[in-house]
Amino acid sequence: MLGTLIDRIPGIERFQIVQTTRASLGVRLRPAVGADPDQVWQAVHAEITRLLTEHKLDHVSVERAEEPPEQSPGGKYREIIPLS
Repeated sequence: MLGTLIDRIPGIERFQIVQTTRASLGVRLRPAVGADPDQVWQAVHAEITRLLTEHKLDHVSVERAEEPPEQSPGGKYREIIPLS
């Protein structure tokens, strides 16, 4: 659901949602050319927070990651990276 939700937000070239703890998500963003990174982040944060609240997961924090989306060793970008 998260991937589909983020795909609908304009201004995003690539993203990754990384579960950093049981109750926190880090969002790595690469905004599209010409998009305002702060506006993109605000839209992403609002939509993820809304979805979490709807599913009674409002205790989960959503943070903006400093690093951009990363490729796996196989060269692919995974949109969702669960806690290992």
